[in-house]
Amino acid sequence: MGRRSGTSANQQVREKLYVIYDGTCNLCLTTVRRLKELRSNAVLRFVSVQSLEDSYEEIPNIESIPTERLMSKMHVVEQNGAIYAGADGVVRILHTVRGFTWLGLMYRIPGMRGIADLLYRFIAARRYDWFGKTDESCENGACNLPRRH
Repeated sequence: MGRRSGTSANQQVREKLYVIYDGTCNLCLTTVRRLKELRSNAVLRFVSVQSLEDSYEEIPNIESIPTERLMSKMHVVEQNGAIYAGADGVVRILHTVRGFTWLGLMYRIPGMRGIADLLYRFIAARRYDWFGKTDESCENGACNLPRRH
């Protein structure tokens, strides 16, 4: 029983990461589901770009990123305001998962970050064509993102 109080104390010191993703992208939704299955040492809070307006005050520096850029890549935001986008964001999350620290070492190999970013951008630019959208009614601008104030 003494362990339970220790567990809650550990949860209080865990870092918190906000993961901002495109909530209409099937690939993005699948990726988020997989990331939620991992045993992260951090508290991961997943927020779709489409529901972001409700979380602006909570997520540091998020208002500095234009909606178009948020839609182009997944973004990971630390509590201190540091922002990681695309492949950097994925690697940032995986750094918090036991068993994936080797990925951080591979990512430091010269040229690897550029290759990972290029591959990420290539797939991200084609994600709707290859994997589809959750709401096809948005195709003709039927549901635009809300404007930020």
